[in-house]
Amino acid sequence: MNSQPLQGSKPRVLFVNTRSALGADVAVHLTLIQNFDPAQVEVHFATNRHSVDLQKTLDAVQHLPKERILVCDLGHELAGQGGGKWGKIRGALKNLGAFVSLLKLAAYVRSQQIEILHTTDRPRDALLTTLLSRLTGAKSVIHLHIKWSPEIGRAAVMALQHCSGALAISQFVRQSLLDGGIPDSKIYTALNASDPRLFDPLKTERGLLRTKFGLSDDMPLIGIVARIMIWKGHLELVEALALVKRTIPNVRLAIIGKADLLAATSTESYEGKVRQRIAELGLEENVIWAGWFDDTPRVMADLDVLAVPSWEEPFGLVVTEAMAMERPVVGYDSGALPEIVTDGVEGLLVPPKQAEALANALIALLNDPTRRAEMGKAGGKRVLEQFRPARQAEEVTEIYRRILAGQPDTLHAPVARTSQ
Repeated sequence: MNSQPLQGSKPRVLFVNTRSALGADVAVHLTLIQNFDPAQVEVHFATNRHSVDLQKTLDAVQHLPKERILVCDLGHELAGQGGGKWGKIRGALKNLGAFVSLLKLAAYVRSQQIEILHTTDRPRDALLTTLLSRLTGAKSVIHLHIKWSPEIGRAAVMALQHCSGALAISQFVRQSLLDGGIPDSKIYTALNASDPRLFDPLKTERGLLRTKFGLSDDMPLIGIVARIMIWKGHLELVEALALVKRTIPNVRLAIIGKADLLAATSTESYEGKVRQRIAELGLEENVIWAGWFDDTPRVMADLDVLAVPSWEEPFGLVVTEAMAMERPVVGYDSGALPEIVTDGVEGLLVPPKQAEALANALIALLNDPTRRAEMGKAGGKRVLEQFRPARQAEEVTEIYRRILAGQPDTLHAPVARTSQ
């Protein structure tokens, strides 16, 4: 931290989650909740009863007093969509339920003297929390998990205009807020975190991925762990793989993740384009469509290198997870990756969308197990030093205090070290 922390205040915070399914943004909030010092922050949690994984969400906050966990009607994914007249009526009734919940939450905020409302940049989250803030006078914090752009929607734009603090997950996201006209005085920054207790290479059994797909321990294996969508860079990685294959014929690429339906066009999905390009390049035997695994640590344990060819990654939790598992990372020198990975230390960074540079970096590490191990150790050390959940929780606690005191951010996220 770059200044003395504020003392004496114990913020009362209500996290608001209207999501119909868990995502990485909500997972970040759950990790924060689990790692706050209860002597420093009083946490309350409101979540949507319509969530498909409600029980999983509740399990993550079971350490909180039951009276501070609120399961509410906070909107439905299908409200107002389709079904003609009756569909609109059903949607209106569901939205009416959310309005009633909003009034009940407002009463709760007042009765519990909640000072801060913390939510994500998702439009429904942002809109409900902004309304709740206006009704109660509580400060609102919008947690930005993406590069900011007005295209995210009018609700999010309005939320940022009226919020007390915009919390960025990286300097890259912070800069996008500045570029979008958000005042510097309103922007706070705290890097995301990965729990090294969950991502521990010494306690993680290897073989889950390799056994399922019949890969020997010495088979060179690259992995990409991401939603299958255009800006995650699967196509660029496939182009690079064709070049890697010329030097390492038995190389394998595991595509770990599910297709993002929002990435589909009217004629062809992004996954379809990737599959077509794989066929055109004759890479069918080299690519494994692994699907999704809930046990991410065991997946990471089987990889030789994690590839992150995202165009402008806002943070990339998968990066710190791989580093915690002592796996080197090869990615683009763009977005927030330079804040997390030091080129030549924990991995290799190359210019965006340059297949040859990406291929050369992958070849260099696949052909050098000693260097991979050294980078893996460096990555594990850096996670322990800079990306622990306790560190993130401490910084966000300090940010709450600064927002309540009307003080600007002095805790800017650390940038990557210079190459060694």
